[in-house]
Amino acid sequence: MKKLLLTTTALAGMTGAAIADVSLSGTGSINLRTDTSDNTWSSDASIVASMSSSGAYAASVSIDLAEWGTDGAAKGTGTGATKWPAPGAAVTLTAPMATLTVSDNAGIDEASMTYSKVAGMTGIGTESAASVSVSANLGDISASYSSNLTMTSASSAFGASGTMGGLSFTLGSENEEMGISLSGSALGGTVKVAMEELANDVSNTGISIAIPVSGSTVTLNADDTSGVDGWSATVATTVNGASVTVGTDDAGATTVDVSAPIAGGATFVADYSTAANSSEYGVSYDLGGGATFLLSHSEFTSSDTYALGTNMKLSFAF
Repeated sequence: MKKLLLTTTALAGMTGAAIADVSLSGTGSINLRTDTSDNTWSSDASIVASMSSSGAYAASVSIDLAEWGTDGAAKGTGTGATKWPAPGAAVTLTAPMATLTVSDNAGIDEASMTYSKVAGMTGIGTESAASVSVSANLGDISASYSSNLTMTSASSAFGASGTMGGLSFTLGSENEEMGISLSGSALGGTVKVAMEELANDVSNTGISIAIPVSGSTVTLNADDTSGVDGWSATVATTVNGASVTVGTDDAGATTVDVSAPIAGGATFVADYSTAANSSEYGVSYDLGGGATFLLSHSEFTSSDTYALGTNMKLSFAF
């Protein structure tokens, strides 16, 4: 905590002006997984210190605190309560036109992920892989750059998005890979086209059309990825206050996603996929004061909306 306060004070001094506001916020959670041979406890916590000056500058320091669980350094092989190592702090400085973020242990999305692909395409960039990020707002266009701590060319990525001539665009570039998409109003809905050039001279293209029909939204996607044609379709609607989305694709998989408010301020969410005949469902309840209780179960092969297995989780934010 002393280091955190000293860092915040140092950032405030950089502005050369009196501090207008300093605030602390954070999150924490305790989770119990009950579907394994031994019940497994785990926890997670983070804290953010934010400062803004009387001028146009702001700064924040975020720290993901150490987690406690049974996995230890080698996940899934621990045999007792061990403390996972805490990652380094992420520091963000915000100026009128630009923002700089530096994180010792990565955790920042690569700038090339600004590119928005069509469903079924490969895409560019990796989530939480960058350690340095610089973004700038240039009116109708936003641009960003990301890299590792040594800013090597192999780890550098560029992204941009905005509007030009009534069209929205996204752009991403990393090493020899590049992707671009354009979207705009057409056919009473929204049409998006995307193109990406990947390593080994691989070219992918895709088109997506989202059209409102009788209170629902029908989305059709078609792509040519690595020389293979594919398609998918979804219908999203609202039934008695519940949000329902049904989808299918060229592989014959069908998905159903439901989210609905229930009595007492709780929310029920359920997802089902025929791809592996798997489902997940959960009920969350707002306890007030920033606290939430969640009971969930997931059979998916990888984490989706909820953590794998059966879990009871108490989380809070301040």
